[in-house]
Amino acid sequence: MDISVAGINFRISCRDLRLSSELQRQSYKPFISLDVPSPNEEIITIDVKAGGFPDTARFTKIFDSNESWSMFTNGAEYLWVDIPPSSGGPICLAMFDRGLGKVTVYCGTALIFDIEGEKMLLNPVSYPLDQLLLMYALAERRGALIHASGIDMNGEGYIFPGKSGAGKSTISRILVSKGRDILSDDRIAARQISGQFRMFGTPWAGEAEIAENRSLPLRGIFFIRQSGENVIKAVTPTEAAERLMPVISVPWYDRGVMTEILSFCEHLVFAVPAYELCFRPEVGVADLFEEFVLRR
Repeated sequence: MDISVAGINFRISCRDLRLSSELQRQSYKPFISLDVPSPNEEIITIDVKAGGFPDTARFTKIFDSNESWSMFTNGAEYLWVDIPPSSGGPICLAMFDRGLGKVTVYCGTALIFDIEGEKMLLNPVSYPLDQLLLMYALAERRGALIHASGIDMNGEGYIFPGKSGAGKSTISRILVSKGRDILSDDRIAARQISGQFRMFGTPWAGEAEIAENRSLPLRGIFFIRQSGENVIKAVTPTEAAERLMPVISVPWYDRGVMTEILSFCEHLVFAVPAYELCFRPEVGVADLFEEFVLRR
């Protein structure tokens, strides 16, 4: 089974049991493939094992999500541990190095299901592990994961970064009603490839449940803010960098990876024009945005 996101193909294999993606969200389907990846995709191999958790005593905790998972390291490798509330122990562990040259995922019995009389392992490389691995992969490849929705305007891409509740899904629905295609209404991956900045849809959809597996050249960044009027204002690169900080996925506990992502964001805001889009949740904002983009 392969999961392809942002031009990176995560090749997932398990010798112990057959993998199943049946219980994953609908938004994952465009990104899951049983076919051979295209020649231009980069491949990261993930070896999945059913049971037999490794000894974790040599690892030291470096981050606690205060939800269900934590991160550990021994200096050379990382260990991700998922312990959902009331589970009584970990249901999944992942060990990997910084460059993701070797990724091993260990699954507990909680992820083994009987589907039509066959024992199958629920694909463990789903949220939040898949998002974490992509964050590390992008850091090594001049990229970052951004809390944003993204639109296709005549073959060119524009993103609308914002925290939860800022209106990403709202503005996505408005633009869809005007006949525009949305790549994602909640998470967008951005990369610099051969000198060009590109945006990619991801499987992690928001309220509008929009997730398309394709990419576009990135032409503009529009930081959204709900307001009593529809207005677009230019934003300086310095201001854009400050506004990106709360909406990019960064392992602040990991200095090396953090530095790579922040360096990418610095290059991004100086290469791609940024604006603030103040908007009312009505169709008029789509007209304003389209007229503004077409004038540029």
